Amino acid sequence: MRMWIILLGVLVALTTACGSGHSSLNSSAVSGAYEFVVTSNVTGGVTIVEANLAANGSQSSASGPSQVQILTLEHKNWYVNGVCAGTTPGRNSVTAGLSGDNIALTFNEGGNTLPGQGVLTGTTVNGNYSVTGSKCPDLVGNINYPQGTDFGGFVGNQVPALAGTFSGPLNLSDGTDNVALTLTEDTNHALTVNAQLTGPVDNGTFPFAGTAVGNIMFVSGSVNGQTLLWFGYFDRSGTFTGIPNSLLVFDYHTLAKVGLLIGQ
Repeated sequence: MRMWIILLGVLVALTTACGSGHSSLNSSAVSGAYEFVVTSNVTGGVTIVEANLAANGSQSSASGPSQVQILTLEHKNWYVNGVCAGTTPGRNSVTAGLSGDNIALTFNEGGNTLPGQGVLTGTTVNGNYSVTGSKCPDLVGNINYPQGTDFGGFVGNQVPALAGTFSGPLNLSDGTDNVALTLTEDTNHALTVNAQLTGPVDNGTFPFAGTAVGNIMFVSGSVNGQTLLWFGYFDRSGTFTGIPNSLLVFDYHTLAKVGLLIGQ
């Protein structure tokens, strides 16, 4: 989680630098949709922080599930809401202040807060972080470092709107369905999803709606009277899923991975 804080700071930086589809730029602040990849030198875990940042003067902020989402990959396991989700998982926020090319930020991941520093170069943010005294359980019991200590680096980049059709099998509660999801994001990051399902029970087209948070799909819908809440991570390059243009889908009720859909 400590890395996440930093990420978010970075997010802010990125916003300031970029002016494409997902974001609008301001010479004194950063805003828009960004992805920050934070790597811990202590745990080896990679935390992906997605944020939709809004600027007010030289300050930028994002808060709540519709503006900040976190996903961690550590020891080949995925953790929705991050590996240090805090006492209120999913209730994340980011605040940042820009001075020249430097960004100071505070990231709150479900109640765990961390400070970070970054530098903006063009549309990319690079930085390092160091945390002591963290309450994250992931940092307890490491014999190589003092309890609650973490440090590492982060990179942030602006991301375009979520869009396209993704298909493949999803393991749902009533069986495995062949699924095709068509995503459309508007300028306010509202996300609509047309879900075509074919399976032992679910057959038909079902509407889902929610928000796009950077590269995260966070939507809900009703399928045959059952409410589904899906959390999906779009991996454009295939860095984490191994397949470019893929959508890794989780059931947000259970936080379990239900399948990987491939872009068409």
